[in-house]
Amino acid sequence: MLKLKTQPQSVTKNSYAQIKNSRFNNSASNIISIKTRWDDTYNSFSYFTQQTIDYALQSAISEFKIRNPNIQCWQDLLDLLPESKIIRMNQAFIDTTMQRLLKQLWCVEIFHNFNPIKAMPIQVYRPNLENQEYIAWDGQHTLVTLWLIATHIFGLDPEKDEILIPVNVYKTSLKAVMRDSFIGHNGGAYKELLDQADKIEQMVYGVRIDNSDNPEWTKVEIKQSILEKYDLFLTKKHAPDEHQPGAMTRAQEFMKLSPDTLEWLCQYLVAAGCNNRPVEEKEMVMMSYFFDRCHNEKINVDRQYITDIAMIASKYWNCDFSPNSVFWIKSQSAYHNWHSTHVFGVQPRFNKEPLHGYPFLVSQLVKDLPRHKFPMPNTNSNFIPNQNDLFV
Repeated sequence: MLKLKTQPQSVTKNSYAQIKNSRFNNSASNIISIKTRWDDTYNSFSYFTQQTIDYALQSAISEFKIRNPNIQCWQDLLDLLPESKIIRMNQAFIDTTMQRLLKQLWCVEIFHNFNPIKAMPIQVYRPNLENQEYIAWDGQHTLVTLWLIATHIFGLDPEKDEILIPVNVYKTSLKAVMRDSFIGHNGGAYKELLDQADKIEQMVYGVRIDNSDNPEWTKVEIKQSILEKYDLFLTKKHAPDEHQPGAMTRAQEFMKLSPDTLEWLCQYLVAAGCNNRPVEEKEMVMMSYFFDRCHNEKINVDRQYITDIAMIASKYWNCDFSPNSVFWIKSQSAYHNWHSTHVFGVQPRFNKEPLHGYPFLVSQLVKDLPRHKFPMPNTNSNFIPNQNDLFV
């Protein structure tokens, strides 16, 4: 039988997961200019994504001119923006550790549909009252959009031209408080909503950079350390890196699992080959549910236990839980056979979730690994597959 490993892999020098997770290694803020934020994000994308951004930007430039025929210079635009403290654009900088990853296409979409009445002043603070730098802790997408308009519509250079922008200056340097505000207030029709992955990122930064002792944030940072230990990383569904080795797109399970349970899951994922491929969504759902049940039933889970489970998954369905995999084909067949002899008057409705997948998984493990104890199904289903319908 194939021998699998659950030890953290001796990772390659520049694995993608290491590069992705390295953003959390800073112990201080990373302050960069607006242009650098745009260029760094753009250069991280594939050629195809860059082409998409270029096309969308050109479309936005044309649309802006059509929608705003009365805006002929920057002052015309400034006169329509909300009144607040006015600073020069080149005085504004972005703290990348207090902002989510820049979504360039969202900036271009704001640009495309730009309405000055909807623009909000940039939220900034001054870390040093001796200089004239204002650090944006919220509103980077608005700030970058204004930069795009200044440079692409009016041909202005923030380093040479006086481009004034509205900001709200917050008289505090308590970054943990601002970060908590950033998490709590990001929502609404004109702002890009923070999703769970964005919030997780902010919590990790809050602990590692701001030294926050918020219990929830501390727990999340511990779990991030576990991902780093096993060369895995959290990202978003449809993000450019969702197909990279070690990518997880299910923040729900990350948040739900205890640190110990997450470590069991990561050990399994390493054994199942996820250092060389992304973590499939249903794989994350199924195995998170499995190890959470182990935790709840206080089952002794050690490396041998996890290795044995991964070997069974590899032997019969190649550790593949994707919707069209042989695991679901086999479990659906078992469900239909069970349904035909136990349920009458109701059409079978197989569910490719733990509801029906978990009873099949546990039955297979019990059959092949009788020396181990496994958590029994706790789903709202009476489905128990016939032994003859399991893998052999």
